[in-house]
This record gives sequence, C-alpha cells and structure tokens, in this order.
Amino acid sequence: MMRVPVEVRGTSVDGNPLEESTHTGVVGVLGAMIWTSRMLQVGTEVELTNRFSQQTAKFRVAWVKDQRDGELWETGVESLRPLDDFWGVRFPPKSDNQ
Repeated sequence: MMRVPVEVRGTSVDGNPLEESTHTGVVGVLGAMIWTSRMLQVGTEVELTNRFSQQTAKFRVAWVKDQRDGELWETGVESLRPLDDFWGVRFPPKSDNQ
C-alpha cells in the first residue's frame, strides 16, 4: 500500500473528459489502484502523472469496484509499458521459483 499523489486524465463512462488530482491506494510494478470522482470505463486508456516526480505514463483501466454512497471510485489501472521507477520505489526482482 502506498499513497502517491497523481494527476489522472482520461474519459469517464459518460463520455466526458476527466482530469483531476487524486492519489493511489496501492502501487505495483504492473500498475496501481487509484481513486476517482467519476467512473472510468474498463479497457480505456488513462494518463497518470506522479506529482512527486512529474513523470507521466499511460495506463489501461483494468477494473472498477462498485461505488458506495458518496465515496470515490476504486479503480485498477495497468501500465502499458514497464514502469521502472515511476512510483519512486524499487520492487524486488521476480524470483524464478514463484
């Protein structure tokens, strides 16, 4: 779990542009879970900018969790390219034994 402030740009389910400041709940070598004020469409492309490093990368919306009353949308995004040090952390190398 890691809270990283990000800018997210994409298109919401209703077809309107979405551009907002938010944060991650979880980050990983393949993507992240972010919070958004409007629902994003699974399969669409979004752009995230890490507000700490100012790096920008493209992601695909992988899943969206049902929203509870008045809460933000919990959204899983997967990177379209290797993230390297996008999150500012080094992930342990994947073991061949796993």
